Amino acid sequence: GLGFMGKPAVPKYQCCRQPVQQAPGANGRLIQGSRVQTQYTRAEGGDDKWYPGTIVEVYADGQVKIKYDDGDKWTGSGQYVWLLDTGAPTVVQAQVVQATVVG
Repeated sequence: GLGFMGKPAVPKYQCCRQPVQQAPGANGRLIQGSRVQTQYTRAEGGDDKWYPGTIVEVYADGQVKIKYDDGDKWTGSGQYVWLLDTGAPTVVQAQVVQATVVG
């Protein structure tokens, strides 16, 4: 049958929603248990702050499910998810580094 807006109805459990081992993230591969952060942008009605959490599931369609440290949950595209444990500076540290004058 047809679902919302005349698009074909998708079964609740389709092939692409199956859990997989990994998905591409903004700065590396996302796997279950990864420590990550996402930004709640003003465009989404947020405050532009970054929120840390843990990947609880990774899906074949490239989406991930995150449980945030504050208890919230979110499922969305891995392209918006940044790994925290890559050795790269966090956003706050990056701003400090940019303000440092070397010479």
